[in-house]
Amino acid sequence: MSDDNSSATPGKSRWQGKLESFFWTSAAVGVVLYGTGQHDLLTVLLFDNRPHRLFVWFGFFSAISNAIMFLYVHAWLGYFKGIKNPMSSGTLAVPAGAATFAMTIISFIIAFWPIFGIIAIVQVVVITYGIVSAMTFLPGVGPLKVEGKGS
Repeated sequence: MSDDNSSATPGKSRWQGKLESFFWTSAAVGVVLYGTGQHDLLTVLLFDNRPHRLFVWFGFFSAISNAIMFLYVHAWLGYFKGIKNPMSSGTLAVPAGAATFAMTIISFIIAFWPIFGIIAIVQVVVITYGIVSAMTFLPGVGPLKVEGKGS
């Protein structure tokens, strides 16, 4: 009986992971489209003058820099260069990516603070976690699976 439970656990946890990722991705979309009910983030970003624009631009710049480093580590090193574990390859892109990730979160919290107050922290965390969870649905990325050509 314990063998049946152990064989069912991996499939169950995989579906639980997919459902959790779907929940966080949906929550992030909801926060962007509906915000607090009074203010949604798209309208605030496009038409409102209250966000700190310098921090909005710095947040976008940090997010784009983080995406470029992510592509470098996982696509270039992992796929094209064939490194089996690109995260431990010793490249400085990994700690720089962590720094830009933190700066993205901090910048957007500061940018939205004048409008949403303490709720800005919750919104930015939900959106960030939703974006990271959405990568589960990309083919071949899963939990960042890279099948290298060689060591």
